[in-house]
Amino acid sequence: MGICYEAIILFGVVWFVGYAYSALTRLQGMPGWQLSGFRIVLFVVLGAYFVGFWRSGLRTLPMKTVSLLVLDRHDRPLGTVRALVRFLAGAGMLLAALAVAHFVHPIGLLLVLVPGGWAWIDRDHQALYDRVAGTRLVAWDPPAANRPKTR
Repeated sequence: MGICYEAIILFGVVWFVGYAYSALTRLQGMPGWQLSGFRIVLFVVLGAYFVGFWRSGLRTLPMKTVSLLVLDRHDRPLGTVRALVRFLAGAGMLLAALAVAHFVHPIGLLLVLVPGGWAWIDRDHQALYDRVAGTRLVAWDPPAANRPKTR
């Protein structure tokens, strides 16, 4: 559920970055330095988005909506380095699957499912990138003092 909502939010982020980059560089979608530059800029922006929200116990809007929190293995909020490691692990696994699909065989695209599917066989139900980064995603219910009052 959270990943679907995150994708909706990220569509807007990616669209805005793409529009701004293409306006500034007159990107026409042709292979070359402009397209490579766009991919690098997009990677950096997405990294800043996730690392910025995951560090110090912060959460993205979709994570707040579905009550999720990312913690380290000692149940503490992530520091900047740990959040960056989590992002790089997840992005690396995604890019590896896409590379296999592109260079080896299109069926390799199914490897995109491996990091999340890993949680089904993991004893702690962690995704593969969480296991690698030493983090975990938990359901988080705010303390009663922080909940809105109802009648």
